[in-house]
Amino acid sequence: MPLPTRDSCLALLILVTGLLAVAATPFRLSAAADAPARLPAIAGKTADLERLSGLLDLYLDRQRGRVWLQVPPPTAGQDGHLFLYVEGLTAGLGSNPIGLDRGQLGPARLVALRPVGGRLLVEEVNLRFRARTGDAHERLAVRQSFARSVLWGGEISAEDTDGTILVDFTSFIVRDAHGSIDTLRRTEQGDFNLDPDRSAVDLDACLVFPDNLEMEAVLTLATARPGVHVQSTVPAPRSVTLVQHHSLLRLPDDGYHPRTFDPRAGSFAIDFHDYAAPLDAPIEVRWIVRHRLEKIDPTAARSRVKEPIVYHVDRGAPEPIRQALIDGAGWWAQAFEAAGFIDAFRVELLLPDVHPLDARYNVIQWVHRSTRGWSYGGGVIDPRTGEMIKGHVSLGSLRVRQDRLLFEGLAGTRRSGTGDPDDPVELALARIRQLAAHEVGHTLGLAHNFAASTYGRASVMDYPAPLVRITPDGELDFTDAYAVGAGSWDRHAIRYAYTEFPPGIGEKEGLEQIVMGGLAAGLLFLTDPDARPAGAAHPLANLWDNGPDPVEALAHALDVRGIALERFGENAVRPGTPLSLLQEVLVPVYLHHRYQLDAAAKTIGGLEYSYAVRGDGQPPGRFIPAARQRRALQVILGILEPAVLDIPEALLDVLLPRPFGHGTNRELFRGRTAPVFDPLAAAEVVAAQAVGVLLQPERAARLVDFHRRDPDQPGLQAVLDALVRKAFGGSLPAAARRVALQHVVRRTAVDGLIALAADETAAPAVRARADWTLARLRDRLAAEKGGVVASRAHRAALVREIERHLARPGTERPAHPAAPEPPPGSPIGAGRP
Repeated sequence: MPLPTRDSCLALLILVTGLLAVAATPFRLSAAADAPARLPAIAGKTADLERLSGLLDLYLDRQRGRVWLQVPPPTAGQDGHLFLYVEGLTAGLGSNPIGLDRGQLGPARLVALRPVGGRLLVEEVNLRFRARTGDAHERLAVRQSFARSVLWGGEISAEDTDGTILVDFTSFIVRDAHGSIDTLRRTEQGDFNLDPDRSAVDLDACLVFPDNLEMEAVLTLATARPGVHVQSTVPAPRSVTLVQHHSLLRLPDDGYHPRTFDPRAGSFAIDFHDYAAPLDAPIEVRWIVRHRLEKIDPTAARSRVKEPIVYHVDRGAPEPIRQALIDGAGWWAQAFEAAGFIDAFRVELLLPDVHPLDARYNVIQWVHRSTRGWSYGGGVIDPRTGEMIKGHVSLGSLRVRQDRLLFEGLAGTRRSGTGDPDDPVELALARIRQLAAHEVGHTLGLAHNFAASTYGRASVMDYPAPLVRITPDGELDFTDAYAVGAGSWDRHAIRYAYTEFPPGIGEKEGLEQIVMGGLAAGLLFLTDPDARPAGAAHPLANLWDNGPDPVEALAHALDVRGIALERFGENAVRPGTPLSLLQEVLVPVYLHHRYQLDAAAKTIGGLEYSYAVRGDGQPPGRFIPAARQRRALQVILGILEPAVLDIPEALLDVLLPRPFGHGTNRELFRGRTAPVFDPLAAAEVVAAQAVGVLLQPERAARLVDFHRRDPDQPGLQAVLDALVRKAFGGSLPAAARRVALQHVVRRTAVDGLIALAADETAAPAVRARADWTLARLRDRLAAEKGGVVASRAHRAALVREIERHLARPGTERPAHPAAPEPPPGSPIGAGRP
């Protein structure tokens, strides 16, 4: 590096001297700079705007399409105003696979509106971590340890001398608060962005009340490449326009008392960590979700209430569905009466001028989609306490039509409109009453009870399968298809959630008495994690099942299916309907047993257990008796009989190709003989379901372990051997039409074994046994000789398939096309919360 020259040093000296001279010169601010510029007063800023006064004041600028929010100064010692904030969709997309429905609500959040550095921040308070203590320092330590989330910020535009401020709130309202863009991206419908030029506040939908603000915006989301579900529902698929709703609510007063969660009682819960809990107490706190309900006379066993729970049915639901919704939801009045509350619950029609998302109203909303889908029961829950502020139910309108279709397949259409017990319309209405009660039950705070159908259809919180009996002369009897009213479990769960204990009875002791009374009465409670997973273990926790014995119920369902298939024909569609549409009606009949199959399979490698609490006297987990497991295996393997899989020829004759103007849809069996109906593909679907439940990886692992612990328990190898005997034992059917069905069964069994052996999630012992079984089967098939050409070709193909797998073990899958996916089953009649 060169040294500085004499001239450069002189120049530097002159520069430094000049800077020092400037620094020494006194610097005087002008009068305007002596004090910061004051913001204008609110009155001047809003002189020409429309004012709406209530919880907070809004100013509407109709000329420019803007909304201004006025916020008073914070209370002394507080850094902002606290509100509950809820967003949702007034107008949705109408696609069940995407899920952006009319009336869909996001979670309620506790937000603080607080001014910081010339801006108003809307900040979500972090309630997952708390310190329930009077010590301010302990509370501050928790608050500073975990982040909050600022949802929005806006510049303060005007301020009065008392500290009241004004902000332009437009961009808060015109934003994708519901996360619709993320939902569209997650469901692979395109990379959408909010188009500000085609989005705006709906000023006429900005409503102000003493305890709540309701605001709306039209949002247009744009993309260059919309997905298939968007294309099927939106008129111009590159532009999806939704209506976003926002609610700001006054915090409920301190009169609500949170109630402790008990896993045996069937209520939903909020949960959080309390860092002020004593060292000998758990840090996790759980409080149940419920409405506020108070007796006028808390000392009385039965009393009227200060304010009843009222639900309002959407006027968009047509008759006779509307009345069915009112009747079914109204069943909960029985449960509240049994809990000592007089006239505490009622259902009415929503007033014409009430917005369904107005937080002051509990609403049962009727939602249309392009395809059938789930219904939901939720609402606005105070995240601080678990209090249900607004119950909100969304019922999919196509569900009732699917139920009618199911009964037209079982009973035919000749009784439609008669009002008789076997009228498909009346049966569908009976089911919609159940659905209304079920979803309202969720909004009352109750979880699913998927064991209730095993002790007398004891709860609307189960998923009810239609109870179809067989008369002595072989007819199907629908007179008691669905139960009516709140069941014994429903009344019990409401007692736990809502009972108001008189003086002298402590709440903790009173609640324990209720729980123990339910246990003594045999009111078993098992919910989603015990029923929904394919590998679930409890044989009594099931969806869409009936009766105390899932195996015998499966045998009965198969009998009902056989009778219905034998009589199925033109009478399953109405006069004037294209015969090809029989294909849609056939699906729920041919798969009538599918849910009871899932239930029966849990007997194999199953375990009976409960949500036991130390000291409550409930028995420990128990293996299922071996005889019951063998019976389940026998009934399930019976589904693989070619005679069970076969569809009568007279029926196939009327399952015509799709007529002009009627395309295919997801409700149909997929096949390989298009445009002709493929009965072998339908049989493959049913066979794959039966094989699949037997070879389910978690079930297979339990079979290995339970047999290790108790040799009387059937082991996995016994199940695998029984499957191979069923598929490959004995001679082929005498009837030529059923030989191909036996080939379907054999191919399905081999595919199932290969899939299990190649499943990296399966236990090593399970994969080893599957491989060993395949190797033995290969040797046996390779040694077999003779047979017709079709059977020899089929046998050779199976040998090649097995050898391909054994030569390249791991994640190798069959080389041939996979079995067709079955048409969707759930939802047929009830919703997930």
